[in-house]
Amino acid sequence: MSEPIFWLSGPAGTGKSTIARTVADSFKARGQLAAGYFFKRGEKDRNDTTRFFPTIASQLIDTIPSFKTFLRMSLKELGSAVIEKRALEDQFKTLIRDPLSGMLPDESANLTKVIVIDALDECERHGHIPLVLSLLSQLQRLDTVRLRVFLTSRSPAWIVNAFEDLKDKDLTYRSLALQNDCYDETKADIAAFLRASFGDVKKKSKIKKEPWPDPKDLDRLLSLATNPSPLFIYAATLYRFVDDGTGRKNPVKRLELWLKQCDSNASQLNQIYVPILQDLFDIDEQGKASDALDSEDKSLLGSIILLATPLPAQSLAALLDMDEDNVNHWLRNLHAVLNVPSDPNAPVQLLHKSFSDFLLGHEGTGTASFRVNVAETHAMLASKCIQRMKSDKGLRKDICNIQEPGKSRGQIDKAIVARDIPPDLGYACLYWVYHLRHSGRRITDEDEAYIFLHEHFLHWLESLSLLRRLSDGILSIRELLQTVQVGYIVPIIVS
Repeated sequence: MSEPIFWLSGPAGTGKSTIARTVADSFKARGQLAAGYFFKRGEKDRNDTTRFFPTIASQLIDTIPSFKTFLRMSLKELGSAVIEKRALEDQFKTLIRDPLSGMLPDESANLTKVIVIDALDECERHGHIPLVLSLLSQLQRLDTVRLRVFLTSRSPAWIVNAFEDLKDKDLTYRSLALQNDCYDETKADIAAFLRASFGDVKKKSKIKKEPWPDPKDLDRLLSLATNPSPLFIYAATLYRFVDDGTGRKNPVKRLELWLKQCDSNASQLNQIYVPILQDLFDIDEQGKASDALDSEDKSLLGSIILLATPLPAQSLAALLDMDEDNVNHWLRNLHAVLNVPSDPNAPVQLLHKSFSDFLLGHEGTGTASFRVNVAETHAMLASKCIQRMKSDKGLRKDICNIQEPGKSRGQIDKAIVARDIPPDLGYACLYWVYHLRHSGRRITDEDEAYIFLHEHFLHWLESLSLLRRLSDGILSIRELLQTVQVGYIVPIIVS
């Protein structure tokens, strides 16, 4: 492609991220993948542009010969300044443009290399996107290496406007809208997936009914999955709902339940997720049992989609102070929308970000029965983090029992740190300020955050240092200052 940017767009669930990963794998196999960056809304460190250019640069070191040498020279000119705190233009110039421009053309200069960027619309700093696109367009001017950008996103107004800004600057790009330009091909792929998936279920479950599914039902499911847009996530989630993965539930009954609860007039995301949650919470079609979502249900739902980074089930239960067996049982019943690994140390993750969109009511989706209150959930998580750090097995002086104040961090066995600062406590240390800030709360002298700082400030910094994340603590302190009431000073006790 001659244009510097190829933009693949489409609604949630159309398979953009799958295509992005496939494209990245394909170019990597051919030695043409320069770098990749996958944005993710709500996940700290992946939801804005703070580490975008540093991450790209770190990958170019491995994929472009001699880049490391010229990057080192560029950073040397910068001095002691922290690059992530610099303006995006300065980051791009120092980390990308100048090192690439300084290189000598080599035998790979004529081989086009590609930067893959997924889910640009999940960058929460909307105002940065026009500048990012404009900076990336400058890659076309390089004569030392040929770099192009493949990126995916939905098409909210601010993304569309950002690409229109490129046109206004006479910067070209190529675009493809999945829901329009590839509708027939995608519909055919979804139909093939449904037939193959139900065929596997029928064989595995020894279903004797013929035909199954009924052709009329299959046609209806295909229509629901492809109108107004062809959504692979609809077909994939339907398959996981019908085949519960345990063999304990009857697939024929599960498919009947899905069809019964489907509402052709509802949004496609509602058609996907309402049946799953109604089944989980035993809510009827009129929502009469909406009170079934007790505080623990809401805490789990909200936590799963608003955690700064995913946690294993055991750690999630510990952080929320819930019974681990109950949490595991609850999570298994959501296998259609969650990846719950058999490895107890592996994190529980959403299968698709559209589930969080549904629970948060983005783009007119979701229902009142299942709506997650963002501010309340962040406040709950901030409180749970503070309680975890203040607990009997929480923060304390010399938490790893090193008994050598002068011992360097590098000399301390990581296994000891992992033993005394388990994942749930580590999460609490790293992200309690993040949740406090997003809750909209301010610290007062009666607030639990004030009491925690009064008693455990140095213990908190010690734990962050042991986790090799002290720099995060510095940023958290700056964020804390924004949550303090004007003119109010939080005193810190040094113990």
